[in-house]
This record gives sequence, C-alpha cells and structure tokens, in this order.
Amino acid sequence: MKISFTLDRDEGIDPNDPIGDILLTDGNIVLSVESTYLDSWFDVLIDGYKSLQNKNKVTLEIVEEPEVITFEPVLEGFKISYGKQELFFSNLNEFYQSLLTSAKELLFQLHPDQENLTNFPLLTKIRHFIEESPTQFKTSQSLILVQ
Repeated sequence: MKISFTLDRDEGIDPNDPIGDILLTDGNIVLSVESTYLDSWFDVLIDGYKSLQNKNKVTLEIVEEPEVITFEPVLEGFKISYGKQELFFSNLNEFYQSLLTSAKELLFQLHPDQENLTNFPLLTKIRHFIEESPTQFKTSQSLILVQ
C-alpha cells in the first residue's frame, strides 16, 4: 500500500492550487493521475478513509476530475475504484498510515510552517486530519519528515 505525490514546481508552489501528480498502489495495480489538484485528492482520500472506518461505502466527486472515486468495504478489506481501475487492500491501518505520511509531507512541502496554511480550507482539513491522529502515528511520522 502506498500513496505518494509529486508537486509541480515549474511555476512555483502555490498552496491555493497545489498541482502535481498522485499515485496510489495496492502493490499490484497502480492508480496514477498527472497534473491534478493534490488538495482535492487528499480531501476525498480522508473522507473515504473515514467512511471505511465506519464500514460504509461512499462515492465521492473529485471537483476537478471527470471520474468519481468509490471506497467500498469488501470481505477481507476494502477497495478503491476510480474510473476503470480498482485497487484492493486488506489492511485499513496501512492505508491510514500511508495517507497520514503523505498528508504530512504535502503540507510540509507547501509550507514548512503549517500554521500559515489556515486560509486554505482543504489544507486546513488535511492539517486537522493529521492533528487528530493517534500519538503513536504522530511520533513515528514526525521522525520521517525530519530525516
């Protein structure tokens, strides 16, 4: 399980419009979207995770994208569907850890002083997701960013 992204730095980084590429993989299949609004993707990934925590299926629109994304519990885990692609995962905790790590890295790359990101609603939502994480995840993920 991996969630990663690359910010587009050609025109400089704009926290209001963080454009880049995002990649999700279940270890077998790769879902990759280029030149997209990363904050919108993290917004739906967070909402999808929260729905899966409650064992609910949810279909969400990614505002700037033509396809919807669906998060659905299945027998031995869950699946994420986007367009014609389906990713299958067996461990929601691994998804959470990858989402948390990537979300922290996104905010750090947009602005190391994350308090200055308060005027951006989706980035504020991402920051709150990070702040709400259990202590053991905060500690281990903070060490990754410092390296």
